[in-house]
Amino acid sequence: MWSDNETSKDLLGFKVHADLIRSVVTNPKLLPVTLGVFGDWGSGKTSIMKMLENDLDPENYPPGAPERAKYEKIAVLYFNGWLFEGYDDAKSALLSSILLQLGEHKRFGPKIKEKVAGLLKSVNWMRVAKFGVKEIGMPALAAYITGGASIVPSLMSTGKKALGSILPTKEDEETGEEGESKSDINWEEMIKEDKSEASAMDVRTFRQDFEKLLKDTNIESLVVLIDDLDRCSNERIIENLEAIKLFLNVERTAFVIGADPRIVRHAIEVRYAQMKFKDERDPVEASERLVTDYLEKLIQVPYRLPKLSPAEVESYMALLFCARDVEDETLLGKVHKACDEQRCANRYSVFGYAAVKEAFGEAELPSTLSESLIFSSSIAPLITEGLKGNPRQVKRFLNAYFLRKELARVAGLQSIRDDILVKLMVLEYGHYKQFMDLFEWQAKQEGRPTELKRLEAVLAPPDGNFENEDEAKQIAPEWSSSFMRRWVAMEPLLSDIDLRDYFWVARDKLSSTLSGVSMIPPFVRTILEDILSSNAGRMGRAFDSTLKLSTDDRILLLNQIEKHILRNPDQKVGYDALRGLIEKDVIESIEILARILLNVPADAIPPAVGNDLITLQRSKQELNKHFEPVIKQLKSTETKIGRALKPIEKRR
Repeated sequence: MWSDNETSKDLLGFKVHADLIRSVVTNPKLLPVTLGVFGDWGSGKTSIMKMLENDLDPENYPPGAPERAKYEKIAVLYFNGWLFEGYDDAKSALLSSILLQLGEHKRFGPKIKEKVAGLLKSVNWMRVAKFGVKEIGMPALAAYITGGASIVPSLMSTGKKALGSILPTKEDEETGEEGESKSDINWEEMIKEDKSEASAMDVRTFRQDFEKLLKDTNIESLVVLIDDLDRCSNERIIENLEAIKLFLNVERTAFVIGADPRIVRHAIEVRYAQMKFKDERDPVEASERLVTDYLEKLIQVPYRLPKLSPAEVESYMALLFCARDVEDETLLGKVHKACDEQRCANRYSVFGYAAVKEAFGEAELPSTLSESLIFSSSIAPLITEGLKGNPRQVKRFLNAYFLRKELARVAGLQSIRDDILVKLMVLEYGHYKQFMDLFEWQAKQEGRPTELKRLEAVLAPPDGNFENEDEAKQIAPEWSSSFMRRWVAMEPLLSDIDLRDYFWVARDKLSSTLSGVSMIPPFVRTILEDILSSNAGRMGRAFDSTLKLSTDDRILLLNQIEKHILRNPDQKVGYDALRGLIEKDVIESIEILARILLNVPADAIPPAVGNDLITLQRSKQELNKHFEPVIKQLKSTETKIGRALKPIEKRR
């Protein structure tokens, strides 16, 4: 098993990306700069941040090394936006965090801590301005911030809460592993003792004072790493971006922002949704252009992380297995060094069994490691295809796989084959609806479903003749996607395998008791929340965002909507979501809505759904073949929706 945490150890071959980014943020000719490290959830953004933080620390180089001298005048600060999600003002949180880390920096802090206190005082004013002065009162506020008075007892509770969170206290400071404060600076007292005038600065003044502060420290480059921005709410994302804008064009600064660009774009769209583009021929295009312009002005250098290839996935798994099975740190270091050298020589080669064995030299490979390396070679292409080359999903997949293997061992299921278990788990992770279809088929037929046999006959025929694909679509239309056709045809074929034991070890998923196995990307989760919000504006934007999803992500979204309706059949919002997607020509949603209405108890379906069906049929005649059987079945029931449909049909 492996932890799901980020690491500064390069198991992915991502150091090349970290080195490229490092060359940009340490080049005085390119500063100031804001660089976006873009990638999907789990793509390795945080690990790159940790590598940068590690590589820019001069103490990680031996005395006399040129890197040590070069990075002595570079300060690196790390900010996790998600940790401040519950903060009353994310903009002030980011500004305060940067100032506090700089003031406590062991190489630069002692020279500037008094100046930092003055800037923190002004940030506090910015923060208080968000609350207004109605509940606090400007005289009391001014007296408190400048240290001339303590909190007025008569303040209202919300005012107390606001003032109580304005200044950093010793209790609020980050603590070390032993629970002791990492800083011995009492910032609360320093701010109160500061004699400079406290006022809410304008942008220009803040930039000027911050730039002067950097000059006083003799810092050649201030690198600020902003991570997990895409985990924040839309409001917090915008507040953080607005804070970053305060530093734009400040000499000697470099910001590195790690995020899924789709979530950031979505937050900007929500922020400016109220803007009207009446004079534009295409309002949607105008809105898209506004979002693009906003991002381009904020982020000068966008850098997209690539997905892992099958060779990279196999090498990654090999290093994971080595980390698990090799206890000798010296030997493990040799393996990592050999992998780095091979990557430099040939980035397309696999660091697998033979390469690891060579790195071991005279030492013997542990039997478990040898078996795992052979196993990783056989499953790498399948995992890459099913998990889209996502490092975090690969690691979680392996953790779940070994849990299943251990369960099979404890239960005495000796016939479980690795390749079959992996193939089924790839389907389970990426296409849950089809996984459940297969479960139901095999459960009724003693583990050998005829439907799968027919699918394999069409999609993986021994003679290579693919002329009868229509037959496969008739079996189950949702199995006709390009991925599903490839999955069916992948070795090993399953039609002659008794699948009952494999689904037995997967019963955690079948009973929905194992959280975290079904991995929904944050962007898909954001769309899902908006599409089920019952808010017309949010739903409309979510419908548009759905059109930009990949086929696999769109199917994942639709599966989640289907699950919501099956759990809450009396809530109309789920049906409204599918109706909106049908109107946007998301064709997969047609089959799902028809299937749900045929299987959900009719007495649980809101009557208004019947009117929606008729409206859809009138606007899109091609829907008749899908919905006529549904309407006929619902009308035959003595339910609210059945009675509601009868007069509507008569009016037609």
